[in-house]
Amino acid sequence: MFVLPILVLIGYFEYQLKTKPFVSSYASKKYFVEKQLDSVEVLILGASQSFNGVNPAHFDKRAFNLANVSQTLYYDKRLTLKYLPKLPKLKTVFINIAYFSFFYQLYDIKENWRDYYYNQCFGIKYYELNPFLFANYSAFSVYQPIHSAKLAFNNFEDETAKEILPNGYQPKYFQDAINDSLGKERVGVHNTEIFENRRKEIEEDVEDFVSQLKHRNIQVIFFTTPVYSTYSKFCDKQVLESNSQFIHLLCRKYNYTYLNFFEDKRFNKDDFFDNDHLKNNGATKLSKIINDTINKL
Repeated sequence: MFVLPILVLIGYFEYQLKTKPFVSSYASKKYFVEKQLDSVEVLILGASQSFNGVNPAHFDKRAFNLANVSQTLYYDKRLTLKYLPKLPKLKTVFINIAYFSFFYQLYDIKENWRDYYYNQCFGIKYYELNPFLFANYSAFSVYQPIHSAKLAFNNFEDETAKEILPNGYQPKYFQDAINDSLGKERVGVHNTEIFENRRKEIEEDVEDFVSQLKHRNIQVIFFTTPVYSTYSKFCDKQVLESNSQFIHLLCRKYNYTYLNFFEDKRFNKDDFFDNDHLKNNGATKLSKIINDTINKL
C-alpha cells in the first residue's frame, strides 16, 4: 500500500514526460518536425551555433532547423537517416561544421546527459552507453525528480523549449557580454573537448553519411556559422585548417559545397548574441545569404 502510490506517481510522470511536446527542446523538435515531414525540402543540422543562427523563415524552400544545443555530427547523421524515409521532398541537407565538430562525442564531455534525451525522444542510442543504466529506459530518470516536479507545476512545459519556433529555429533577441576575456574562456572550454582519438571515427562517420545522401541524390552543403573576432582570434589555427582540409576533400570527392562564414566581415558585433552565436538579426542576415546560395545551385 505504501509502494503503490509511488509507482502510480512515477508512471504518471513517465507518461507526461514522454508525451508532452514542450517538455524539452528535444521533445519540441520531434513534435514540430514530425508534423511537416511530408513537406520539408531543406534540413539544417548542427549544434547551437546553427540552432540559433539559421532561421528557415527566410528560405524560399520549406526548411526545418533540426539543430540543437551541443548536437554532434553523430546525431546529425542518425536523426536525418531516421526521418529520411518520411521526407519525400528532401533535396538539400546543411551540415554545420564548428571549430570542435570532429573531436568529441557527447559521451566524452560533461553534457553526456544529453545522450539519454536522444535515446528517450528519438530512439537513437549512442553505442557506448551502458545498457544497464535506468536512464536508457526511464524518462523520469533522465529529467530527474526535481526538474520533473518543476515541469509538472508548469503543465509539463519548459520555458526554453517553448521559445523554439515551429520551423525548429530558436531566436535570441538580446546580446550577452562580448569581449576578449569571455571569448578566450569560451574557446578554452571547447579546447578541453578536443579528443584527437575521436577524429578518425567521426570523419569516417561523416563521409558515410554524405555518401548515403549522395546515393539518394540529396545535395549536401557544409557550412560554418560566423563567430565574432573575440572568439576566432583564440582558436587553434591548425584545428581550423585540418577541419577545412577534410571538408574540402569531401566536397571535391562528392561534388558538394562548403560555405565558410567563420570570420566573415559582413557580420558585426551587433549581429551576435555572444562571442560565437548569432542573435535574431544576425541569423536573418545569414539565412538570407544561405537562401541565395540554395537558389543558385
